[in-house]
Amino acid sequence: MRARADYQHIDVQPIGGTFGARIDRLDIGRPIGDAAWAEVERAFHDHRVVILADQPQAPERIVELSGRLGFTETHIDSSHLLDGHPEIILIGNLKVNGVMKSLFVNAREEWHFDYSYIAKPSIAALFYAVTVPPEGGDTLFADATAAFDALDEAEKARLRRLTAVHSWAQLHKQLEAMDPTRKPLSEEALRKYAPVPQPLVYQHPVTGRESLWLAPQVISEIIGMDPGEATALLDRLTAHVTAPAFTYRHKWRQGDLVFFDNRAVLHTATVFDFERHQRLMYRTTILDGGPAIAA
Repeated sequence: MRARADYQHIDVQPIGGTFGARIDRLDIGRPIGDAAWAEVERAFHDHRVVILADQPQAPERIVELSGRLGFTETHIDSSHLLDGHPEIILIGNLKVNGVMKSLFVNAREEWHFDYSYIAKPSIAALFYAVTVPPEGGDTLFADATAAFDALDEAEKARLRRLTAVHSWAQLHKQLEAMDPTRKPLSEEALRKYAPVPQPLVYQHPVTGRESLWLAPQVISEIIGMDPGEATALLDRLTAHVTAPAFTYRHKWRQGDLVFFDNRAVLHTATVFDFERHQRLMYRTTILDGGPAIAA
């Protein structure tokens, strides 16, 4: 599905493929009026991944923009946050006086949607590129909406009946295997993030379109399905969703601002040479419902 062309306040250019668009004629350093913002939201829902290039490094405007999409998550632990902006997490390998000040993950590709292990996953996320390496550190996106549309009707009907259990403990076991120094989950964390059921097929509350909700490293079971059969199904669906026809690789440039619909696309980070180059991103997480504070 393509967005309507009747934009009066912004220019929207699809990037090709099934999803994603670039917005021009919009400067986040300036106030965005209600009419222009309504068009931004329309482009966001139509295209699922939205890219704004050459944007100013304006943290207060990034927080404001995020807040217009929903409730911006704030954090108590300030170790990886931008000073004065508890909504903005620093992602990358920034060190100050030898101390890592950003949340650093240089892991293998792991397709997922954010916060699938809580009852109401986040609705969107926003990234702003402060410093980018000359190569690597790209972000990959997969169109879980178009991928579902491409399935035959019999399989769609079957998948709509399935429920997956998403487990933070399941994910943490894999993270511990990758990083032996990682602390085990506390009893409090296990209680706070108890396993939750999520539909395998999610219907978007705004667009009405359906998407495959996949996070293989977080899903511990599909209710009522043999474990081996469930693993085979998840592997097959993940391969389908992440096929070239449904994916977009964003190669970051300084000043890029990208926000994506967490209810409709999967994403994954990619590696970069962190010993030779620096990468620093601002990130906000947008939630559905009331304001939230994360530890």
